[in-house]
Amino acid sequence: MLKFLRFGANLARSSTFVPKQSRFFSTPQHIFDVNSVEDFNEKVLQASTPVIVDFHAEWCGPCQILGPKLEEKINGREGEIAMAKINVDYAGELAMDYEISVVPTVLAFKDGEKIGSFTGLIEDEQLDDFINDAISA
Repeated sequence: MLKFLRFGANLARSSTFVPKQSRFFSTPQHIFDVNSVEDFNEKVLQASTPVIVDFHAEWCGPCQILGPKLEEKINGREGEIAMAKINVDYAGELAMDYEISVVPTVLAFKDGEKIGSFTGLIEDEQLDDFINDAISA
């Protein structure tokens, strides 16, 4: 039997409600979501490998294009580099800390230091160069 919850004038099925951030079940370990400053400090700043950080939003068209491209390229370099995904709508404090005013914005970190960045969409070749530079920094 399905239970229904009343939220204002809206009805939601309790058995089907899943927050958007947790809808993806099989994300590789080197690609992960970051939702808090503590999480960022642990998974990005203290990482033993370089980390590409993708600041994005669900409503952002260019983000929907760039995100999968980044994931594909990072998947091909497993062990050499990791990727943190930060939804600015859920992690506003992190976006403010890193002065993110445009999405998508991508930062690269190595040994706790920011080593590179870009905003908007870039060509595949430039994306490869950005990742290679982060690995070799």
